[in-house]
Amino acid sequence: MGSSDPMSFNVINEIREQSSPRNADDYPGLREQAMANLQKPILPNINVPERIIVCLDVCCDNQNSLYRLGDGTTFSPLNMLKRVLDFFIHSKHTINKRTEFALIILKDASAFLVHNFTNNIRDIIHTIDFVNAEESVSETFDFKHVFDIIKQEVEIPEYKQSECMIPPPYIVRMVVLYARSKCVPFIAQDDSYLTFLKIQMYFYIDILFAHEDECNLFKCEEIYDSLQNLDNGYSYVFEVSRNAAKIHESIAKLLAHPLQRLLQKNTDYGFGTRC
Repeated sequence: MGSSDPMSFNVINEIREQSSPRNADDYPGLREQAMANLQKPILPNINVPERIIVCLDVCCDNQNSLYRLGDGTTFSPLNMLKRVLDFFIHSKHTINKRTEFALIILKDASAFLVHNFTNNIRDIIHTIDFVNAEESVSETFDFKHVFDIIKQEVEIPEYKQSECMIPPPYIVRMVVLYARSKCVPFIAQDDSYLTFLKIQMYFYIDILFAHEDECNLFKCEEIYDSLQNLDNGYSYVFEVSRNAAKIHESIAKLLAHPLQRLLQKNTDYGFGTRC
């Protein structure tokens, strides 16, 4: 078939159309994702050290409500949280040995800083291991107790627009592991310090809500909605029932560095290419 054959021109044009760059409109959601990322503040995309506040809830509604591994091993709610924290802390330390950890525990109606920042993971894990479970009695938990500790004990690097590409010495992240299914957290949106925290470019709050299976008998949805009030748009928020695989998967997703990760709504944990 000669080059002047009309069929050859049709084939060539078809190949060009298939290989030419697509418009954003050809991919649903691509434009929205691009705009969302453009709206993020300009921050250095660098793995600077993290100071991670582990905010561990030691109360739950039923210690006999167990997680079960594939081999049949069972864990109480608090012991499962300890297990995934062990994985999280060791993994973060492997990624960056300058990562530091502090521990705040949430009791029934109060919060306590039981270990300040350290990069000695043996010390922090030892402290976590010796935390005991407590009964949940109160109907609400006021997160002001947590904010007061952060205000007194934690220094957050200042963000300056004129120096936005200069890496901070570290960033601060609080990882909240909330384990109650009846006690609704109270998070006052007019709290002046929470407002301050939400505008800090080098402070992040991530949430893992581990709740009972039968949510219709508890307040899981109400609690989840309330915890969302901690989110300033850059948080990662996960909820999981008594599913051992899913709670490990969720804590693994929190390994990503806040300065290097996408917005949660734009993440894709699939493998391979999509057609």
